[in-house]
Amino acid sequence: IAEVIADGVKPRQGGSGSDVKELENSIVQGVAAKGGQATKGTIFRFDCTEEGVSVSVDGNAQGTVKSAGIGSALVDVFMDDKAVSPQLVDSCLDTWCGKDLFVAV
Repeated sequence: IAEVIADGVKPRQGGSGSDVKELENSIVQGVAAKGGQATKGTIFRFDCTEEGVSVSVDGNAQGTVKSAGIGSALVDVFMDDKAVSPQLVDSCLDTWCGKDLFVAV
């Protein structure tokens, strides 16, 4: 999962590739700490800010990648027009804005 997320962030982030690698490593370390497998029910938390992304796996903080733009790039993986899950975008819009929302694209 770490590689898939990193591959989604790379083209959306204007910073150095080392920032994306640091994000990937944080995810890998969190999964390794729980036995090396991201099993059903594993909780990945990404707190995105203008300054970077904090990573937690199953409630255990793995660190923060400090890089301008990486937080918005990670959000875009899940929410932009090329989102990995259009159903997630629809679900979030329904939750945040109500079912009667019309979004023009």
